[in-house]
Amino acid sequence: MVSKTKRVLAVILTGMMAAAALTGCQQTVQNDGGSTTSTASTATESAGEAKDIEAMTDTIKAKMKEEAAATDGKLSITFWCAGDDRKFEKSRIEEFQKKYAGDGYEFDISVKASVGEGEAGGKVLESPKDAADVFNFADDQLSSLVESKAIAPVIDLYNSNVVANNSPETVDAYQINGTPYAFPKTSDNGYFLYYDKRVYPNESDVASLDDMIEKAAAEKKNVYMNLGNAWYNAAFYFSAGVKIKYDGTKQTTTFNTDEGLNAAKAMCHVAEKSEKGFIGTDGGLKDNAAVAKGFKDGTLAAAVIGTWEGPAIKEAIGAENLGAAKLPTALIGGKQKQLESFGGYKLVGVNQFTKYPVTCQTLAYFLTNTESQTLRYKERGLIPTDLTALEDDAIKNDPARKAISDQQPFSHGQGSSVSGKYWAVTGIGGLGGEIVTKKGAIDDATLKSSLQSIQNQIDT
Repeated sequence: MVSKTKRVLAVILTGMMAAAALTGCQQTVQNDGGSTTSTASTATESAGEAKDIEAMTDTIKAKMKEEAAATDGKLSITFWCAGDDRKFEKSRIEEFQKKYAGDGYEFDISVKASVGEGEAGGKVLESPKDAADVFNFADDQLSSLVESKAIAPVIDLYNSNVVANNSPETVDAYQINGTPYAFPKTSDNGYFLYYDKRVYPNESDVASLDDMIEKAAAEKKNVYMNLGNAWYNAAFYFSAGVKIKYDGTKQTTTFNTDEGLNAAKAMCHVAEKSEKGFIGTDGGLKDNAAVAKGFKDGTLAAAVIGTWEGPAIKEAIGAENLGAAKLPTALIGGKQKQLESFGGYKLVGVNQFTKYPVTCQTLAYFLTNTESQTLRYKERGLIPTDLTALEDDAIKNDPARKAISDQQPFSHGQGSSVSGKYWAVTGIGGLGGEIVTKKGAIDDATLKSSLQSIQNQIDT
């Protein structure tokens, strides 16, 4: 048996470790209200032994009580997420409040489902002090958030666990120059192919986009890929050899080149089949709604989309008919070339200006821990980053996970490819939309002019 003295000593040591984790490596950030102290370290410094967070619960609660004291005992926190995620995230936040309930403070956490991962970074940058305390965002927004000092570094208490629990690639995605700034949530911030096995019974049937469109047309169905969206149509530019790079400070691209023209002409070739085996616009709906509707009403045979829409497609056509694969090849420059894609992660960040830094970091950690990631997959179909969660049998055998893995060699990290400036160039999506509207009937001179305009906007 362990002696009473040793048990007491263990409790004391645990408390000391927690206090050190909460107070070490402090950074002071100035704001209009004075200064906010947060604890940060580099990922390398904190990549040692993972901490026993459960053993530190009482110490964390004490810190929450301390933070709440400045606002009359209430922890008023705003959380941003996408509308599709609201129900799940709200249920996890309710569990968080139960777990960390304590005397001397109460939670008031508001879940706002109006700002999804794609828009969150920009919304935070508009007015960081008025933005959410905790928010979900795509990894390509991280550099802008760090440059603007709008996002808080991950505190030591949690970073060692995040490093230990996730793959090296995931760790690279949430840090800038070795400093950790967010909590990895999902590894599926990219796109691939979902398809109906009744139309495409063999894997070879989904190898070529031209063949897929022909088979879909024969069944009076269509293949969906939104060419009017700069995120999706980048697949043609990447595959044609267009360089799209972001080094953390400067966005560079080579749209106005022969490679860029080949990509645009390849989209024209596909768009010639508009409404005759191919759909290249969301028709006024957002992509998710357009895809869900198309599979439900039987007008779609396949779609280029991500895991978030997997549950809706499965419900529409049945699990036994749901297939997933890497992107097909497309005819580019006279040759069949593998379509490439953006690939990355979705993260949870904490606002640098929050009044409750430790409470918010604890919430972000809770929403991205092994349990939350596993449940998020089971309820939302989103692929985890957590190594333990990825060992779950259902996740290991998910066709979407295999599709993501097969697409990985042909994907480009968003953080190293694009900045906010890239998404601000409306011509990238606009040219694709025009190509679809005109069913590919655009001459080379007009395409070159549009590509030059895109390049000018990026270079300015």
